[in-house]
Amino acid sequence: MAKISKILYIITQSEWGGAQRYVFDLATNLPKNEFEVIVAAGGDQELFPKLASRGVKTAKIKHLTREISPVSDLLATIEICRLIKAIRPDIVHLNSSKASIVGSLASFLARHSLNSQKHRLIYTVHGFVFNEPMSRAKKIFYIWLEKMTAMFKDKLICVSEFDRQQGLIHKICRPNKLITINNGIPPLIFLEPAAGKIELGLPQDKIIIGAIANFYETKGLSFLIKAAAEIISAHPEVFFVLIGEGELRPKLEKEIENLGLKNNFLLSGAKPEAYKYLSAFDLFVLPSIKEGFSYTILEAMQAAKPIIATEVGGNPEMIIDGENGLLVKPADPEELAGTINKILSDKNLAPRLGRQAKIDVSQKFRLEKMLGETEKIYLN
Repeated sequence: MAKISKILYIITQSEWGGAQRYVFDLATNLPKNEFEVIVAAGGDQELFPKLASRGVKTAKIKHLTREISPVSDLLATIEICRLIKAIRPDIVHLNSSKASIVGSLASFLARHSLNSQKHRLIYTVHGFVFNEPMSRAKKIFYIWLEKMTAMFKDKLICVSEFDRQQGLIHKICRPNKLITINNGIPPLIFLEPAAGKIELGLPQDKIIIGAIANFYETKGLSFLIKAAAEIISAHPEVFFVLIGEGELRPKLEKEIENLGLKNNFLLSGAKPEAYKYLSAFDLFVLPSIKEGFSYTILEAMQAAKPIIATEVGGNPEMIIDGENGLLVKPADPEELAGTINKILSDKNLAPRLGRQAKIDVSQKFRLEKMLGETEKIYLN
C-alpha cells in the first residue's frame, strides 16, 4: 500500500480571496487515499469555516499577519516551526508573500532541529509582491527577500507565466525551480439574472457593470469609480456594483459621493460564493494594478460575460484582446471609460466576447488540469 503524503498548507490570511480559493481547491480535491491535508493561516475568517465544512483539518497561526512587524513575524516563525515539528509533514506548501518569508525560515529551522523529519518546501507565487507599486528601495528589499528565502525552497509554482518570467528576470532562483501552473475552476452554477439582481438589490431596468474584488489598493477600484463618472454622464441607464469588502471601503464611498455617483453605485459587501451573482452583470470589469491569475476573471469567462481587464500579471494569458475580452492599461480611467463605451455602443461585441470566453475557460483553465499538474509536483 502506497504511503499517504502529509501536506501542510500555510497562507498568511484567512480572509477569502484568490490565494485562499487556491488553497481550498487543493485541500478539498486532492485524493484522500494519497494525501492527508492540514491548512494553517493567520486571522480567524472565512477560510476556516469553509474548510471545516469539508472536513479539512486546520490550525490558526496567531502572530501571522499581512503587515510587516519584526516582533510578530519572529513569533509567527516560531509558531510555524513548532507546527511543522508537531505535524511532521512530507510537504510544506507556502502561499502568499508573508507566509513565504516566515514559512521558509520556519522550515529551515525545523529541518535543522533535533529529531526533525525531512520535508519538501513548495511555494506558490500568487503574484510577486515586488510587482506592486512601491519605492525602488522597497522593491529591491523584497526582491532580496525572495532570493534569500528561495534558497530554502524546492519548487516555486507560478500561477502565471508572467510571474515565472519575473522570477527569471530578477534571478529569484535557479530556472529549474520555477514552473507555471495556471489556476483552474470547476463548472459553476449561477443565479438567474433577475434573481441575482433582486438578491443584490440592483435595479432590474439598468445596464449593470460590476466587479468582484477585495477592497485593496492593488485592485484599482478607484480607477473604475473615476471612469464611472464619465460613463454615467453619457449613459445614465448604467449602474455599477462592487461585490467585496476591505480596508478601502470608506475611501471608495467618499470618492463615489464626491463624484455624485451615489444613485448609480452599490458597494454590496462581501458575498459567499460571489460568482453566483455574475449572471446579474452585463459587463465585468477588473481594473487591477497588480494580479496573479484572477479567479474572478475565470468565473466571469465561465458566465459568458464580456470582460474588460487590465494588462497586468496573468490577465493577458486569460484575456486575448478583441477575441474573448478587452484589455486596457492599468491606472488609466480615461482608457477604461473609452473601452466601456466601446462595448456599450456595439450591441454585437459583448455577446461575441462572452461566447468565446466561455469556450476558452472550459478548454484551458479547468480545475482538474490544475490539480493534476500540482499532484505531479508533490509526487516528484
